[in-house]
Amino acid sequence: MTPPTQKRSVLITGCSEGGAGNALALEFAAQGLRVFATARFVESMSNLSESDIETFALDVTIPESILALKDEITKRTGGTLDILYNNAGSMYEAPAIEADPQKVRNMFDTNVFGLFDIVATFTPLLIAATTRNSSYKPTIVNVASILARIPFPFASAYNATKAAVAAYSDTLRLELDPLGIRVVTLFMGEVSTRLRSAEMINFGPDSLYVDAEVKVKERTEQSSRVSITPAVLAKQVVPGVLGTKEVSYIWKGTNSFIAWLLNAIGPRKVFDSTVMGPVGFSDKAQVKRIFERGQRMVAYLSQ
Repeated sequence: MTPPTQKRSVLITGCSEGGAGNALALEFAAQGLRVFATARFVESMSNLSESDIETFALDVTIPESILALKDEITKRTGGTLDILYNNAGSMYEAPAIEADPQKVRNMFDTNVFGLFDIVATFTPLLIAATTRNSSYKPTIVNVASILARIPFPFASAYNATKAAVAAYSDTLRLELDPLGIRVVTLFMGEVSTRLRSAEMINFGPDSLYVDAEVKVKERTEQSSRVSITPAVLAKQVVPGVLGTKEVSYIWKGTNSFIAWLLNAIGPRKVFDSTVMGPVGFSDKAQVKRIFERGQRMVAYLSQ
């Protein structure tokens, strides 16, 4: 195994090619860090292996997978880790009252409970790193989303996972401070990754919101066209993580600044008109059709 090194190390989850984690791995490596990149399938990170980044298979929903990775990282670093970057995540878009319960649970397992398990498992390695270099604090970065603060229609369960991460991360910040560990919450804006795809949106012909499905798909396609790339996001985020100024919150990505600003100074419903229009809720005819479908459903169920 590679002998212990004084080079700062970072472990990143969710590094499949085309995603934010992959770009972050490349950017951290470019800044001179030793990068441990993970994804469910090592083959999805072949570009990182070609760049001499150390890659590992990891499924954050499987405790045995997490423990096996901890053992491997411990062997390679001598038992320390400087940065833990929790990027792994999935997204499922569907009407809140019609969502597939198993898909929602799977998303919570990845976005929330998997992150909890990763933090609990690797924090001892971060604690061990506090005695190695007093010029910086070992750091945990948890990826939330601006959707933790915005009522984004037809992504209620995803929004809830990111709100959970934001609340957990902010409390973790206080609990780990006495241990000498810094916790950063990233409120990530829109980024053109494979996390979202119009092809994955399918409400079905019997959905109360079937008339909105086309608009929701258009919303996703428009987001992909106007959002920043993962590489641009990485260049924006990494300096904040590595900088000497101990920031606790980072808002980066398309629309992140306006989300931060309006969340800070606006009324609670400030985003309503912005998010309702793109899914057709400002179209009175469409809203009427949704209402009528709801009434027909109730009449059918009462027969």
